Formats: sequence, structure tokens, C-alpha cells
Amino acid sequence: MSCNIEWNCPPGSFPYTVRAGDTLYLLAKRFETSVERLAKINSIKDVNVLNIGDTLCIPEPLQYFPTCRTSNYYVVQKSDSIESIADYFGVSSAQIVYSNIGIDADNLYDGMILCIPLSPPRLCVRISKNNLILRYKSGEEISFPCINTLRDFSSQVVQKQIDTSFGGKKRLNLLVPDIAISSQSAKRSEKDIILSDDNMDKVFNLISVGTGVEII
Repeated sequence: MSCNIEWNCPPGSFPYTVRAGDTLYLLAKRFETSVERLAKINSIKDVNVLNIGDTLCIPEPLQYFPTCRTSNYYVVQKSDSIESIADYFGVSSAQIVYSNIGIDADNLYDGMILCIPLSPPRLCVRISKNNLILRYKSGEEISFPCINTLRDFSSQVVQKQIDTSFGGKKRLNLLVPDIAISSQSAKRSEKDIILSDDNMDKVFNLISVGTGVEII
């Protein structure tokens, strides 16, 4: 998995690279779907055969906050509008409204949590030593200082977590279990890539589920 990951999956799903030990049953359990649905969306004839390195599309069914199963959360800022958020993530305003039943698109408020429909990421994450860099397809880069102990590591953001009960602590969980891009206050592992709480607030909103991560 890398920053160069190709997104050839249908809307509402994201690409996943098969790793050693993966089975359709374990993937279905991990991503809260079914073996049958995984087999159908990926045109798999023999559910007992997976090849390491192959790309599967993982379906993420639509639900509503606080149980947004896509976990592609976004925290509204003062200057946001439904149109600006939709434009950033490459989806329509109608899709956001549909994914957040009951919201008034003309009355978003600072701190409001939205569930964003899945779409191809517009950036990738590269971490070099203690700098986390958001690299957009346009060539623009935004850098944030971080604490990082990993080297020669590639992965993918598969879940965004926000804990509203404890000051909005945020984590971007990676494909490898127990490793995340995290705020200091939400750190759970010595392998976590740590940002200041303020920078994590920014990074959390800019990165979507499915984003590739490379550490060099």
C-alpha cells in the first residue's frame, strides 16, 4: 500500500491490498460486512482463495452519525459550507445531506460532525523522519511536525475515530492493527505517529478513509 494506490472501486467502497493471513471471512468480520458481499463486489468465484498483493474493494454501508460505518468523519469549521466540504472531498452536496439525515445544509455550525461519503482521496501522506507531509495530486504539500519511530512502512487509513466524550480526541487508524496517526492525547501505542492536538485537528479533516500512507 502506498501513496500511489489506485482507486478503482465503486462508490461506497475502498481498495484494500491482501496481506498474508487474510481470508474473506476475517476481512468480512473486520470491516463489518459479509463474505457473500465481498465475493460479489470483487467477482470472486472461490471464496477460499485470496492472493497476497491482490486488491479487493471493501464495501462500507451507509449509516448516520454517531454510527457512521464509513467512519469518514469531518468536523465543521466556521468558514465551511456544505458546498465547500463537498467540493474538497469530490462528492455532491446532496450526497452529504443524504449521509447525514436530518441536517440543515444551510445551518452548519462550528464543531458539527458530518459523515462524508467515500470517494477517491485527493492526497497521500508521506512521513520522512519527524515530518508528516500531505501531498496533493496538484503537487501542493502541507507539512506538520510529528513524532515517528517507524521506517520503510506503507499502509492506508482505514478508519477515522473521534471521541466526543473526551474533548474530541482524534485518531486515523491504519491498515496494520494498533498503529495510527494520532493526537498526543489519543495515543494508544508506542508505534503511533503523534501530532500535536491542534495539528491533528487539521490533519483529521483533510485526510479521508482510503488515503495511502508511506513512511520513508
